[in-house]
Amino acid sequence: MSNHCAPFQEDPSRFHDVLVENLKKEVYLTRELLSNIHQEEVSLMLHDAGSLSQVLQQRASMLEKLSSLRSLRLETAHKIAHLHSLHSTDLRSIEITSLNDQLAALTQRMNLQLSQTRRMNEHPDAYSRFALPYLEKKRPQKKSTVITLQVKK
Repeated sequence: MSNHCAPFQEDPSRFHDVLVENLKKEVYLTRELLSNIHQEEVSLMLHDAGSLSQVLQQRASMLEKLSSLRSLRLETAHKIAHLHSLHSTDLRSIEITSLNDQLAALTQRMNLQLSQTRRMNEHPDAYSRFALPYLEKKRPQKKSTVITLQVKK
């Protein structure tokens, strides 16, 4: 057993809480990674080597953190399985299942995005025509509102 899990020897139910927190962090980081992959796509469309380099550096850091979180999650899940099984009616089990489902869906979206980005890397000229309409999308202008208050003395 590693040092970061030692405090839970006395209270096995705490593993559930640790697992939920780690899953939440993993879901959040996977969303950030998906966003990063989308940023890579935009950089490729715009032929912006500077931002592409920055995006890839950020991704390396994210992947390192994600790898650590996944290792910790697997270790914690193994400890839970060893100590006692999850019951399907347990609220923590439901939350864990939900977070696992979110993680699976995000991973699937991330893999699709990576495939698309890989195709863009292989055939950059085929995607250049999409860059201009992407940049020309205009957001509606927000209307300013002025409110005047009458203060009675």
